[in-house]
Amino acid sequence: MSRVIRPDSPSRLRTALLASIRGTLPALDTAGSDAQLRDRLAFILLALKQVQASIEPTAEAWERRAYWVKADQFRRSWAWVGTSVDTILKALEAGDLGAACRHSLSIEPHLPPSRTTKARDLSSLWVGCYQRLKEA
Repeated sequence: MSRVIRPDSPSRLRTALLASIRGTLPALDTAGSDAQLRDRLAFILLALKQVQASIEPTAEAWERRAYWVKADQFRRSWAWVGTSVDTILKALEAGDLGAACRHSLSIEPHLPPSRTTKARDLSSLWVGCYQRLKEA
């Protein structure tokens, strides 16, 4: 029997989301209006929430194989996501966009290095994200 390869694994989802967050961070400085800045911050927040949701399925898969120590270590290594979501969300709800930007920029050391030398246009990713965040 051949190996089953899932193209939509939690690991690939995390990698793609973290890469899109890395691409969004420089755009925080160039936001023209408060509405654009809110959309970009909301995009980062929604992406971090998806990353946070992908952590548990990975840890559970290791626990099913009796790798409990590795699962606990994995959860600890990704604990920064939950605290980042909380702090950015509180700052965004309070209307303190400066604090939300500072907290968003503080996650940069956790993000993977950029692979591309050519800048991609990510502007369509965050359009309307603040509205989606408010609805959720």
